[in-house]
Amino acid sequence: MMYVTTPGRRSQTDAPALGRPAPLALAGAVHQVFGPGGRFGNDDHIYYPDLMRAYGATCPPGAFEGRRNSYTDMITAVLPRLRPHADRFDLAVLAAATPDSQPGFPMCHLSTLVPDAGLAFAVLDQGLVTAFTALQVLANRARRDAAGRLLLIAVDQTTLLHDMPVPQPLRVEHDVVVVLAFDPVADAGRLHPPHSVSTHGRAPAAVLAEALAEHEPQVLVTGAGLIGQLPEMSPGVLVVPARLGQPVTGVWQEVAVRLSRWQAEGARVLIADHDSDQERLATCLLDVTGTGRT
Repeated sequence: MMYVTTPGRRSQTDAPALGRPAPLALAGAVHQVFGPGGRFGNDDHIYYPDLMRAYGATCPPGAFEGRRNSYTDMITAVLPRLRPHADRFDLAVLAAATPDSQPGFPMCHLSTLVPDAGLAFAVLDQGLVTAFTALQVLANRARRDAAGRLLLIAVDQTTLLHDMPVPQPLRVEHDVVVVLAFDPVADAGRLHPPHSVSTHGRAPAAVLAEALAEHEPQVLVTGAGLIGQLPEMSPGVLVVPARLGQPVTGVWQEVAVRLSRWQAEGARVLIADHDSDQERLATCLLDVTGTGRT
């Protein structure tokens, strides 16, 4: 099965469900924002120009004079912070909307980073809702195959090695990785499987208003696709806009940053973003039971 969506095609989250997936038990969430990164290798000066020519494009002048944080670099740096939850997994899914700055598939490196690594693959080319689709894949696998320990790895990286235009919502300004770990015995929160709704012929704000009325969250975390698209909010709902320039990681970084506070106080959080090319609003509900400790 392909988990790639282009405008006009049905999203993976539109697929008929065989019973509603249960919420995923969140074990932990970490994020990291990176600095300049490492230098390019000599082989990159050959590989990427050849690759770009195959697609009728060229590398920008001076593309290899700067530095980069590849997906492999970022995953390698952040995974140790999730131990012991990242020491074993049944399924890990990478979510990204921009090309990597290093050849190869970064998830292969999990076999050396993780003592007991399971299946790993990626969800790409779904724009601002890429990580939501990746979460749907994880939820489906947990339901159908009893997969227990799961990892969502969301990445954004700034290095662009082609001269083709990039739509504004997908332009990356920060190298960031966010990892969410799930384990059936964990109690850091319950993340309900994402819900994807078409906005064709409807205002995203109207569709989001329906989701807000259904879930009645205390916190709404919004991505770049919802800038200027919010409905009138009910009193008491805290709106948390994600950091700009992080099309995939933005909303999930907010989850990682705020999770400890939510665990102390308790929170019902709706995470949402809208992809205008696909005309889809994706939402995901996170329920966190407070401990009363700050």
